[in-house]
Amino acid sequence: MILTSAAVLGFMKAEKYRERLRELRNLQVALHMLSSEIRYTATPVPLAFAKIGSRVDKPVSLFFLRCAQLLEENPEEEFSQMWRRTIEEHFSETAMESIDLELLLSISSFLGISDQQHQEKQINLILHQLEQVEKEAFEAMHKNQRMWRYLGVIGGLMLVLMLI
Repeated sequence: MILTSAAVLGFMKAEKYRERLRELRNLQVALHMLSSEIRYTATPVPLAFAKIGSRVDKPVSLFFLRCAQLLEENPEEEFSQMWRRTIEEHFSETAMESIDLELLLSISSFLGISDQQHQEKQINLILHQLEQVEKEAFEAMHKNQRMWRYLGVIGGLMLVLMLI
């Protein structure tokens, strides 16, 4: 039982790397959709966020859906404050790291404030940064996933041997 528990803990830690990679890719899809909404349809931000939130997977969808809801409920509140609050509310439910949080928070500095071209440029810049972060996350996953799995199993074996 101890061995199984330790192995499961190791596998859960290893899975966090895969989950982070999936969430980063999902965030990129969402930002591509947002860029398309800005470029081609000029959809209002609350409606665009609701569309995106309904098309991407959790937990990224939660950011967009909650922000769309807040924008509709409080149209006079500043977007950057709502976005930050939404990210802070839901960030703990993700496998993302602090660098990912910074990228998410940077969206609030330009979205809904600047003109269409500037917003597209900023989204493209964030997408480029996300690609770099994704590459690093992939390397970290490849490097650390096996280690955590083995560490869980070996740690469990050591505990069992110590108890005998």
